[in-house]
Amino acid sequence: MQPINIDLQESPSTEQISVLANNFNQFVKGQMPDIPSESDDRIFMLNAYDDKQSYIGGILANCYWDGLEIDTLWVSPSHRGNGLGAKLLQHAEQYALTNGSVIAFLRTVDAKTFYEKSGYSVYGILEDRPIGTFLYHMKKRLDASN
Repeated sequence: MQPINIDLQESPSTEQISVLANNFNQFVKGQMPDIPSESDDRIFMLNAYDDKQSYIGGILANCYWDGLEIDTLWVSPSHRGNGLGAKLLQHAEQYALTNGSVIAFLRTVDAKTFYEKSGYSVYGILEDRPIGTFLYHMKKRLDASN
């Protein structure tokens, strides 16, 4: 067996990341030729403002591979408990449905109960991420047929 050199890149360049991503994507395409390209991803944000146009909440998400990935959901402490988070989530889910998503998924450390109230269920738990906590992986079917 020939020697293998492993090179650590603590701050990889865009080009280095691209080489890895392109090779991985070629492999995936070979395994699943009909999988949509990353260029088909629909990254979107919903933002909420109060009557003074102050930013009070938002959601960052991505529709891809027939799913909705919730990346970030935040509501200002002064507006929590009033349904704003649920409203943002509902709007994101509706946008995803109109763009072909059938399932939504996310990760959370401290908002498990909130997401459960919105119909999400835990499908995985990672302990100690960060140390002393649980990172919950959650999902929700968006299509009523399944």
